[in-house]
Amino acid sequence: MVCKVFFSFHYDDVARANVVRNSDVIARQYERGARFYDKSLWEEAKKQGVPAIKRMINGALDGSSVTCVLIGQETWQRPWVRYEILKSVARGNGILGVQIHDVGFGSSGGLSSLAQALAPQPPQFSGGLFGLGAFPPSRPTGLLSATLLGGDTFASSAPTPGPNPFRSLGYTIDRSSGMVTFHEIGPDNQWRQFQNLDPVPLTSLSWLAAKKDADNLENQFPVYSWKLNSGYQQFPSWTEAAARKVGR
Repeated sequence: MVCKVFFSFHYDDVARANVVRNSDVIARQYERGARFYDKSLWEEAKKQGVPAIKRMINGALDGSSVTCVLIGQETWQRPWVRYEILKSVARGNGILGVQIHDVGFGSSGGLSSLAQALAPQPPQFSGGLFGLGAFPPSRPTGLLSATLLGGDTFASSAPTPGPNPFRSLGYTIDRSSGMVTFHEIGPDNQWRQFQNLDPVPLTSLSWLAAKKDADNLENQFPVYSWKLNSGYQQFPSWTEAAARKVGR
């Protein structure tokens, strides 16, 4: 059975996202199921404010069974990507991430080492929330100084992967009330309740009932590389596995 897929991504990555969305495997199997909205709709919704943005996203999610997060360098910190992920969890979608940072880069080309050094840094999470825990930085801190001292040479590989957006999101379960509350890492690198989404009944997320009372979404949903893991061939199996995980 072909899953109906919603694609979530940061619009700065639209060129790379389109490589994935327009690939033959998606065009053949997902032409009626793949859901996304174009930039004109997004800009119009932004003019109308937060309720309009939510309506647009919720409408695009309607009828989907799997949400695929296309991960670039800055995806992890985009507030509406976070909403799309957590709203997808709340409505029972299967979730997966696909790294697209190197889509369109050949093995001999890439960004300069200085550009990589100045790329957005992943958060250094210092505060834990119940069982969500804290996370160390995942990039070397000496890269910038080494680059500036050694000169701006061109890297032989594609850009490095952006931080996993699932790492910045989590959930807690209140067994007494039977409700699931969603959380995010805030600007102060501390966990806080996600304000744009109300708690949902645990009974609506049966797959979550046997999980820990608090966890990070990074521990729940897989991330693949479109290039390294042969997304061109494997995407259908990835989405089917995501749907099975949540009973879709």
